[in-house]
Amino acid sequence: MSIETNTPERLELELAIPRFILWFVMLPVLPITLIGLANLIGGEILTALVLLVGLNGAFLAGYIALSERTRLRLDAGSGLVSIIRTSRLGTRQRDYPLEALDSAELDRSHTSREDRSTSKVALVFRDTRPATRVPLSRWGVSGDGPVQVANDINTWLRRHFGGEQTAPASQPSS
Repeated sequence: MSIETNTPERLELELAIPRFILWFVMLPVLPITLIGLANLIGGEILTALVLLVGLNGAFLAGYIALSERTRLRLDAGSGLVSIIRTSRLGTRQRDYPLEALDSAELDRSHTSREDRSTSKVALVFRDTRPATRVPLSRWGVSGDGPVQVANDINTWLRRHFGGEQTAPASQPSS
């Protein structure tokens, strides 16, 4: 997560998996390709197809799914909440009215052992019954990153709609 802008008029942040993790996903492609080509040259066409198309295709699909970046823009000037999702397959943007945004909440899921959990941030819009929840990412992560994102969004909303004094943009959220 990185905060691009945090002013009384606009909050912009970006959620993405770090690039080095994406490179680790693609790391096995080179050896699998070489082994697949060696099988193709050796006459093992079915094995070569499984390696070159199947396995490399699975790594590529994982890379595409994980490379999605989500940019959230809360803009008081235009009165819009914009969620812009950018991936290798294109860009999609959804706009919602800012006055309908109630809060940001955590969607937690627990493992079977119940001692570890992952969270993802969802925006809650109060203009529907039941409230509409829009997740900001497709995957949950462990740690305090999602908590920080939700706190930053809720703090900005309180400042904007609650009339509080503006806090410095560099102040860490708790």
